[in-house]
Amino acid sequence: MRLPSHKTKIIATLGPASLKERTIEAMVKAGMNVARINFAHGDLEQHEKAIKTVRRVSERLNRPVAILGDLPGVKIRVGEIAGGSVTLRRWQTVTLTTRDVLGNEGIIPVQFRNFPRMVSKGDVIYLSDGFIALRVEEVRDTDVVCKVLVGGTLFSHKGINVPKARMAIDAVTENDMKFIEFAIEHGVDAIGISFVGSAYDVLKARRFIDERGGRLFVISKIERPDAVKNFEEILNASDGIMIARGDLGVEMPIEKLPILQKTLIRKANVAAKPVITATQMLESMTQEKLPTRAEVTDVANAILDGTDAVMLSEETAVGKFPVDTVRMMARIAKTTEAYRDSHWPARVAGLGMNEWRGASHRKGTIKDAIARSIIEALNSIDIRYILTPTRTGETARLISRFKPRQWTLAFVTDGWVGNTLMFSYGVYPFTVEETSEEEILRLISGLGLVGENDTVLLTKGTPIGKTAGTNTIRIFNV
Repeated sequence: MRLPSHKTKIIATLGPASLKERTIEAMVKAGMNVARINFAHGDLEQHEKAIKTVRRVSERLNRPVAILGDLPGVKIRVGEIAGGSVTLRRWQTVTLTTRDVLGNEGIIPVQFRNFPRMVSKGDVIYLSDGFIALRVEEVRDTDVVCKVLVGGTLFSHKGINVPKARMAIDAVTENDMKFIEFAIEHGVDAIGISFVGSAYDVLKARRFIDERGGRLFVISKIERPDAVKNFEEILNASDGIMIARGDLGVEMPIEKLPILQKTLIRKANVAAKPVITATQMLESMTQEKLPTRAEVTDVANAILDGTDAVMLSEETAVGKFPVDTVRMMARIAKTTEAYRDSHWPARVAGLGMNEWRGASHRKGTIKDAIARSIIEALNSIDIRYILTPTRTGETARLISRFKPRQWTLAFVTDGWVGNTLMFSYGVYPFTVEETSEEEILRLISGLGLVGENDTVLLTKGTPIGKTAGTNTIRIFNV
């Protein structure tokens, strides 16, 4: 067996360009670790088919692939446009309407009935992730008359942002609840909650999941100023974080986005919560065979910032080259990780030990102490792998936040726990019947992962008094 070439996890969105089984299989072989299903597009029949296809491919290739279901949330979207798109030109007048019409260059339908109440004369409205800008000239009962400030091509169902508006509606909608039920019923591993504003939104979703006896890894998408303001409480309530730079870069001054990305990633690393960097990472590959130099640098910088995963959206959902895009992402990750590994444990290589001590405001747990001891051991001894039997995945995530050079091989008896670890950097899960030291060594030896006299580090739990969970490490030659 050969482990993947890259430790950074790659999330790829499924869509019309990538729903065929042979395409999904090729994407997995190219480096896809998580398949994202965007519930804002398509129908439930299509989503069910995609889930079954991913599971079938994963089983056939004997590779773990997690499934992330992304909730639509309260995003305001453009309705249907004649021919699928329209070109808006600077200084032309265009009307946004909540009436049921087919869009054209003079009138654009909006799929949110209260939209006219959200805006006032003089407000700037952004369409399509901020690429098109309109200024409000007049507000009527169902219509908002605008002047085009920045033109461009607008496609059906693209997003609408009004940075100054406040939406008096919960982030988790009744429609989202239906998708959560669907996700539970069809064995989706994780959900992404859109437009989270506070911990309340996360807890509302968790309560709904618990009431239905479901298990979902809850990832909060940071894409509103309120989410940035309340980030610590959202981070504490979530299993993972997604920095959704599309809407975030419109809702907040775009020049602040790079520093904000670094800050949020660092905080997630400290908390040992997996963090995803998303939106426009290799967007030019939607149409082109190669990315721009700036995009390649963007992906590399996100990895150096400490992100656990990078995400592809339109590139693989509707792009011309979904498999090539995943392969390119894997190449960038592999090269960037090699640089970081050669400088480990310098600060550029991930969360430094002194930085963790200074940034963590809580008293450490036994597992924290074990994770710190592991990192110090890795810096002193030539260790091939970190072997981690884990019931919940927590120990593996505590190690992953330091972005070590070595793979962390996690051994779980629960396949769902293993799939949730597909969001964490450098963690490769194995689902086994038992997690004894003997079985673990037999497995990795049988797979050819270790050779004679290779040194490994094993974490385990030894019942001593009232202590439970991982509390011991052992370093030895195989």
